Amino acid sequence: MEMVREHRKFVVPEIITGENARIYAGKYASNFHSDTVLIATDTNAFRQKWILEILLSLDEAGTEYIIFSDIEPNPRDYNVMAGAEAYLSEECTGILAIGGGSVLDCAKGIGIVAANGGNILDYIGVDLVKNPMPPLICVPTTAGSAADVSQYAVIRNAAKKTKNLIISKSLVPDVTLLDTVPLMTQPVDVTVNSGIDALTHGIEAYVSNGASHFSDLLALESIKLSAGFFPFSVDKADDPDYRFQSLMASMYAGIAFSNAGLGLIHAMSHAIGGLYDLPHGIASSIVMRSAIQYNYSSSIRKYQKIARILGVSPDITDDKKVVKGMFEKIMGMRGSIDNPLSLSVYGASKDDIPDLVARSAGDPCIATNPRIPGQKDLSNLFESLL
Repeated sequence: MEMVREHRKFVVPEIITGENARIYAGKYASNFHSDTVLIATDTNAFRQKWILEILLSLDEAGTEYIIFSDIEPNPRDYNVMAGAEAYLSEECTGILAIGGGSVLDCAKGIGIVAANGGNILDYIGVDLVKNPMPPLICVPTTAGSAADVSQYAVIRNAAKKTKNLIISKSLVPDVTLLDTVPLMTQPVDVTVNSGIDALTHGIEAYVSNGASHFSDLLALESIKLSAGFFPFSVDKADDPDYRFQSLMASMYAGIAFSNAGLGLIHAMSHAIGGLYDLPHGIASSIVMRSAIQYNYSSSIRKYQKIARILGVSPDITDDKKVVKGMFEKIMGMRGSIDNPLSLSVYGASKDDIPDLVARSAGDPCIATNPRIPGQKDLSNLFESLL
């Protein structure tokens, strides 16, 4: 009953869904009076045929555009600063982000700097963005990060090798165009790792200490969808319904975590991703079992509900066996993807643990974890991953 009395605020962008939704990019640019937009994208996306309809929509709306594609996976601070320089020098009045989570996060960073000045690293933290960003239109090409619906952005400090969170309602895009077509040209490993990312968002939002009835509803629906269409197989690559469902799973989870917060899996995976420059889906897979095992006693009812949705038998009631069953089901969702799930494979050693602990302890995602870990807990968790 306490959740009924607690005050909750929700932020959500305008959302257009369906096949060929991308063709509305020009219409929205015109609605936002963006005479010149910076198209933030990556070289792979810009080589795809489906991008031509987006450019045509801009032409028909009379909107000029410039291309900025110097964006790396786990976008660096210098990527953001280069994009902001291009935005300002070309006198742009809006941003169109076409890509996966890295592109969308970088686009948010560009908007922050363009509207507020300084360096993007000045805005690391919560509610430090004072001026609203320029209009931001998103066309996600993956179904996982949900950066297109969230108030989060993750930027890598290249010098310190840290992944840093910027959280502000100013970062919520103005509109996201959820189109199935761009997803059909992405590699299998991107599909699977993005799907694991979406599932992790749903799980962490559901057990978060900032959860509400609304976020629970969306998180559970996301988990149900993910459980229903994984493991991924190549014959699903051209299935529009499959791609649509994966977009919905990502969107539901994204709105849930944007408003409820995340937790230990993300705090630890941000630390790992920053230090070893790993894809986020792989980093999350590495830490998932240990993090869920640690949290389980603080949210038993919710974790058991997740386990049943994932297909863990109701006859299994022993806590350790429930967690083991959940992890096996989730890893089974990865299908043929066989990334090593040991940190040592990626160059980690015991000497790295104090650094990883410090990074995780300072991550904002820790604040909404159902159980707040101490330094010793974090150290033991990371040691279990070697």
